[in-house]
Amino acid sequence: MQLSVGMPAPDFTLTDKSGQSVVLSSLWQQGPTIVTFLRHFG
Repeated sequence: MQLSVGMPAPDFTLTDKSGQSVVLSSLWQQGPTIVTFLRHFG
């Protein structure tokens, strides 16, 4: 799936640093949300 600037992100579930599942749509209910993906090179 390709996203463009201004498009809403698709809903998805990820695991947080504590091992708990987090659903993107549940975060949106609390207000604006920023999702960051850290990449490791090396």
